Amino acid sequence: MKILKNFIKKRRCTQLCVGPMSKNCIDVSIEISKQLDIPIVLIASRRQIDADFLGGGYVEPFTTQAFSDYVKSKKANKVFMARDHGGPWQNNVETSQNMDLETAMESAKRSFEIDILSGLQLIHIDPSIPIQNENLDLIKILDRLFELYSFCVEVADKHSRKIEVELGTEEQNGYGQNFDMFEFFVSKTIEFCARNGVPKPAFVVAQTGTKVKEMKNVGTFQNNISEEKKLPLYHLERTLEVCNRHGIMMKEHNTDYLSNQALALRPLLGIHASNVAPEFGVAETKSFLYLLKTHGHQKAFDRFVEIALESKKWEKWMLEETTSSDLEKAIISGHYIFSHPEVIEMKNKTDRDLTAKNIDLEGYLQQNIKASMMRYVQLFNMI
Repeated sequence: MKILKNFIKKRRCTQLCVGPMSKNCIDVSIEISKQLDIPIVLIASRRQIDADFLGGGYVEPFTTQAFSDYVKSKKANKVFMARDHGGPWQNNVETSQNMDLETAMESAKRSFEIDILSGLQLIHIDPSIPIQNENLDLIKILDRLFELYSFCVEVADKHSRKIEVELGTEEQNGYGQNFDMFEFFVSKTIEFCARNGVPKPAFVVAQTGTKVKEMKNVGTFQNNISEEKKLPLYHLERTLEVCNRHGIMMKEHNTDYLSNQALALRPLLGIHASNVAPEFGVAETKSFLYLLKTHGHQKAFDRFVEIALESKKWEKWMLEETTSSDLEKAIISGHYIFSHPEVIEMKNKTDRDLTAKNIDLEGYLQQNIKASMMRYVQLFNMI
């Protein structure tokens, strides 16, 4: 992780952290890192990739160990693996079984342990989901966060593994940071680390005015960065001041779909790292549906849309008064069904047909994912 920190500092860039929405997305991240000799961080949520005892995830499907083995096999020494949103009730098994707090915390700890033993280098601890509809306040969140923090450090020390920690206590809300609450959170974290002799976190997640809904960023930053309306920039500058004062790097989530202008401001303002995920899954889904549509696979096109709609995975991304069509909902949720047996069969059949026409299916999908990813690499000043 020293490579990552030095890269951010030396280039004065914003580090791109990629959600591994699919195997193609992982492969493209590795390709970009090797070609450009730059670090890329793969940030796997527990719903995407998790431990074998929790059923893995919807990507590939990879277990944590299989994901780690795959990335390591590519020998890309500047691709770093990270856990995104680790914590209780961050996995579908824990929520579907309605686990109580004690059981969910134990499950999250076992997941973290496998993360660390599998070689994940950055661990995001996020106990911000209320368990069984409890009234969850910041004090309770901090208690759980510090318990999980101590556990992760103990596991890493016991097995001689080097990890860095990222802390986050709330989902992105689309608005600027509450400074008093953020200052309290960071101060309490510093006190905890000093009191227990554990390293400070490498990153802390902050509200930067970003929020992804449907296929756009609906946060205040996207539509409010003109000279006349400087509030988002003011929020960011104050938040960064807190992080820099305590020697912790600031990370933002939900950076998808921002304009070129908004993205180019990230390194200028000093944002250290940004997460991007759904946009890359959408790029791949659009590309696959385009090939189906233009090469006579209408039946497969219709079935893909049907499976995506049946998955209900699009529901969490919808605006309250959405006007999205069924096709748009399928595009939004398409990456969730790439490992569906029918979709795998569909891709194999399409691949055989396109190969006969001298068209490389996976190459075309990766080409469009790469174009989407390179926009961030360039505007974040990583090259």
